[in-house]
Amino acid sequence: MMEIENMQASALRWVACCGVISCAVTGLAFAWQPSDQAREIKRLYVEPFTVKTGAEKLRDDLVAQLRKLGTVSLVGDKSSADAILSGNGEIWLKGYQSLNPRSGRFPSNGTPVYSGFLSVELKDTKGDTLWSYLVTPAAASEDISKDLSKRLVKHLAEVLPPKTVAAPRQ
Repeated sequence: MMEIENMQASALRWVACCGVISCAVTGLAFAWQPSDQAREIKRLYVEPFTVKTGAEKLRDDLVAQLRKLGTVSLVGDKSSADAILSGNGEIWLKGYQSLNPRSGRFPSNGTPVYSGFLSVELKDTKGDTLWSYLVTPAAASEDISKDLSKRLVKHLAEVLPPKTVAAPRQ
């Protein structure tokens, strides 16, 4: 009798666990769906970032990457934009790296290693959030600001309308 109860309890736990996992997977699938409104953006305004170390360079690199994207046009003021991209970021010195393990972690003995983050939020003209994302550096980079901007624009491109290609003339 005791064995049957243990088997039933074990089966019940297994079914409950499967239910929780399927709900989590389904929830994640719906959570990553971009807003339909984001697919209609043609003009984008990039707000100035908050004043932190390296924030202006991050914004400039982000704008340069968005221009390369070519799916939206960047505008100079909020009133003529379909959406607003706001954000902030910061870059800091993490330490120094040297090929010589005996040299220590002093500036004179190695190359600087930077870390940082870039976080943006895409909002409609009413201020409602359509999409947001945070990137951090994957590994050491020669230009961390450009690396963060490229990675962020790659993810933003998935949300924005696809680049239209003109049909060839016949």
